Amino acid sequence: MNEPHIARRIKDALDAGLKLSPEVVARLKVARERALDRQRVAAAELVLAGAGHAGARIGSRTHALTRILLPAAFLVAAVIGLQQWQESDRAAQQADEIEEIDTRLLTGDLPIKAYLDEDFQAWLKRSSE
Repeated sequence: MNEPHIARRIKDALDAGLKLSPEVVARLKVARERALDRQRVAAAELVLAGAGHAGARIGSRTHALTRILLPAAFLVAAVIGLQQWQESDRAAQQADEIEEIDTRLLTGDLPIKAYLDEDFQAWLKRSSE
């Protein structure tokens, strides 16, 4: 048995159990057809809005593109953007450190040659211990 045959048998059983007059059955049939027409129009509007027939494209290429590749591309772009942002933050931090060292060198009491002298570096190491 196929689905339309089962649906017909169920409909006939329900109609027989109700014992409706032919006029009421005709009015119900018209009302049912109008409801189905309205449902088809609503479904067409959903398709135009992009929400309908999404399940019909499960095996198509556009489904793979929109469900897998597009989010993956956004993820890769986000990771690259985050890496670039962190790198620029590190570069700015290094520039600040270099600026601080230069400022201390230029405003300090010791001449620059003292910092380059290896003996002075050894003395600093011994005195800090």
